[in-house]
Amino acid sequence: MKILAIDDEKYALQLLVETIHKVKPDAEIVAFRRASQFLEYEDKKSFDAAFLDIRIGKMSGIQVAIELKKHSPMCNIVFVTSYSEYAFAAIQMRPSGYIMKPYTEGDIRNEFDNFRYSAAPEQKDDTRLKIRTFGNFRVFGKDNIPIKFSRTISKEIFAYLIDQCGYPVTSKEIAADVLEVEDFDRPTSKKVSQYVSDLIKDIEAAGFHNVIIKQNRQIQINKEAVNCDLYDLFSGDTAALKSYHGEYMIDYSWAEISDSAERIKTL
Repeated sequence: MKILAIDDEKYALQLLVETIHKVKPDAEIVAFRRASQFLEYEDKKSFDAAFLDIRIGKMSGIQVAIELKKHSPMCNIVFVTSYSEYAFAAIQMRPSGYIMKPYTEGDIRNEFDNFRYSAAPEQKDDTRLKIRTFGNFRVFGKDNIPIKFSRTISKEIFAYLIDQCGYPVTSKEIAADVLEVEDFDRPTSKKVSQYVSDLIKDIEAAGFHNVIIKQNRQIQINKEAVNCDLYDLFSGDTAALKSYHGEYMIDYSWAEISDSAERIKTL
């Protein structure tokens, strides 16, 4: 099952993605904060469901739904909003569902149980890259053998992408946060591109593919391709909570003040 999620508020989108993941842990979730990102997304034909905030800037969630339906006519559309006044306009789209914020996991589950169109059967992938972020940052491949990275900086960029929890970042953001370079010129852009390219080669050499997604000048982690303690913690996994002892990616200074680190403190 492939699911689209759009909300222009960062934490609202993060909550939506995590809640969907709890209900459908094996689904591929494509998340955007801007409608323009969806419009630039190339594969619009394969979505089984879409959870769309109605107010997402210049282009509304309803307009996104209209565009999505052109490519995925059997896609189940669910509008997620805080504004009840948009209910009538949303209903005119004949959606599969309409959820008011704040919602619960049960609300999302209920939408899946009552979809207008049936989705393709899910298949579980048990061969995932193993990521450990509590304490030092560690990456394990098959048979729990540590992955070898050709560049230390490439491994750090990988840690940064993991920390972003599947949200897309740009080379400029990587340069600023990881390389601590404010002047993003062409040589810096080329360096970041090379580091990312080397990172992908290292992971693929270990036998893992589609772990990192590069799309429209943005880079992100495919969360479904990794087994990560951080993601398990955010999904409410008890074992992950017990394995956390107050240290998160202690190798990297930027991790001390990241959004993920702040979220951990609230758990």
